[in-house]
Amino acid sequence: MESLRQPPEILLVARRALDELNSVVILKDWEWYEHVEQWMLYCRISIDILSGSLIPQSTDWYVSVDSEYPWGDIQFYPAKEGGITKTFPHQMFNSDSISKVPWRTGAICVTTDQHLLARHGYEIEPFDPYKRLSWHFQRAIDWLQAASVNNLVNAEDPFELPHFPLSDSTKIVFSENSQSLEQWQSISDVVGLVDLLFLRQKPDILFVKKFRSTQGQGLITPNWGAAMESNEEEPSRGIWIRLSAPSVLPPWQVPETWGDFRRVCHVQGVNLYTLLREVLRFLRDGKPHVLLLGFPIPKQGGGLPYQMHWQPVLIPVLSKGTKTADGFRPNENGYWQRDRTVLLHKDADLHWINSENWHPDQISTRGKLSEKLTTKKVLIIGAGAIASAIAELLVRGSVYDPKILDSDVLTIGNLTRHTLDLQYLQVSKSLGVANRLNFASPHARVEAVHDDFPPKDEVQRDTLQQFEVILDCTGNDIVLHRLESFAWKSTKTFFSISLGLAGKRLFLFASQGNKFSHTVFREELNPWLQKELQEYENQQLPREGVGCWNPVFPARSDDIWMLASIAVKHMEALLSSLTPNPNLTVFEQIYEDGIFTGVHRVYCSTDDD
Repeated sequence: MESLRQPPEILLVARRALDELNSVVILKDWEWYEHVEQWMLYCRISIDILSGSLIPQSTDWYVSVDSEYPWGDIQFYPAKEGGITKTFPHQMFNSDSISKVPWRTGAICVTTDQHLLARHGYEIEPFDPYKRLSWHFQRAIDWLQAASVNNLVNAEDPFELPHFPLSDSTKIVFSENSQSLEQWQSISDVVGLVDLLFLRQKPDILFVKKFRSTQGQGLITPNWGAAMESNEEEPSRGIWIRLSAPSVLPPWQVPETWGDFRRVCHVQGVNLYTLLREVLRFLRDGKPHVLLLGFPIPKQGGGLPYQMHWQPVLIPVLSKGTKTADGFRPNENGYWQRDRTVLLHKDADLHWINSENWHPDQISTRGKLSEKLTTKKVLIIGAGAIASAIAELLVRGSVYDPKILDSDVLTIGNLTRHTLDLQYLQVSKSLGVANRLNFASPHARVEAVHDDFPPKDEVQRDTLQQFEVILDCTGNDIVLHRLESFAWKSTKTFFSISLGLAGKRLFLFASQGNKFSHTVFREELNPWLQKELQEYENQQLPREGVGCWNPVFPARSDDIWMLASIAVKHMEALLSSLTPNPNLTVFEQIYEDGIFTGVHRVYCSTDDD
């Protein structure tokens, strides 16, 4: 393709730096490829190799650079002529199927882990225009050198799945960890059926409901949350096949055709077509289906298997019905012969589908609360603004099964600072918060009771005994009196969380025992409330509506959410070191010359102990 424009000076400067690399020969200088909107540099890289190397001594490459260089990505693609044709670890699936371009799809990985953080301050990669391109070239040379001796993966490196070229927007989600791997290792079946359900309002996402044997017997049922299990639709049926290792052609390429797939299975002692013939008969309904290919994977490259991974393959619409024009008989044997000959022949393309592991261990890796809190059964009394914010932080931090009590309903004024929205107006706050949070995680099982504490229903009262952490967010002394009077049958950890006027202060009272210390609570808190009244003496409470009967508690949503975060952090810390003695901690917003400078802990009753 002819250049549509001249490369900018900055690329010419970067290009000149490559003259210092003896291993690199430029075959064609910068060229602009309009349909990919990239500058491409065509070059040859030569390395020293040993006998039997997996990499030729010289290979040709197309190097793409973003038009905003030195910003943007830099990618190394093997040339269709003279480039590497196999797929290695740390490389995209290396196909030549993309037309109109002279390079293959197998871009190699020459960045660092920190690259994904998108902040250059974390990176060792230089961003000087003169140095950045040559740095990437040196990384590419190092990659080729390591690939030539099959040393791209170290035993201590995180395990990397082979890259699967995806041909469909559908995604299959599963839930696997080390415990479920033990279950699989105790199961002798290597093929079976799987029930899949669509995620609500997400027609391109299906999740595994149950793995079954070929006779339909349940083998493994993932433990999903309330929102997932509330789906009562008829499951879509698929099949699964289990291998003992990842399905790759050496060095690290996934099968591209059904013939490749058969060879991979044969190497692992599995006859693919024998297994398919056994289970495809269950899928003859005129619809496409999914095959889940499973294999154990380690945490690190050289480690032992840690969990199962499932990679889906799309199965085309199978043969069924009356005798067809191509002469196959309308029975199971004829159907199979036609499928094997026409649909699944050795040169037929495999259509891989995306998959994700949604086990809690996987989806919480970005950050979760400590096990001191996530392993506790938490009861939340109140579902107002502060309670809704705290409940949200707890569930998103992996406290998946709290119970919420509140008899109030959501009104329009609540929307100023509540986590619920218009669709929940005149709906029970506790039920609304529970419903919202059950959709915040595939593992959430938030329960709600539309009642005051303690609930009137005797069964509900009895269920309260199972909770270990009792969290009051009502800011109401009557509720705390009832909390003190309630007959707890075991030791509990009590927290009472409330805000001062205008959200200036956070009051967090903590105690342990089989009884809430309401008297101590009032003795500790009342001096602070008197202080607040004096500070607010010349101000009027805001009104909602007309008349003197509509005062409301003043506090902005940013105050509530900020102080809710502090409350969660403080509870988490106290659970690691809480003593039996009740204590009140007070946090206060600090301003200097009208500028917000932070939130400080200004009082803790145990500081004098």
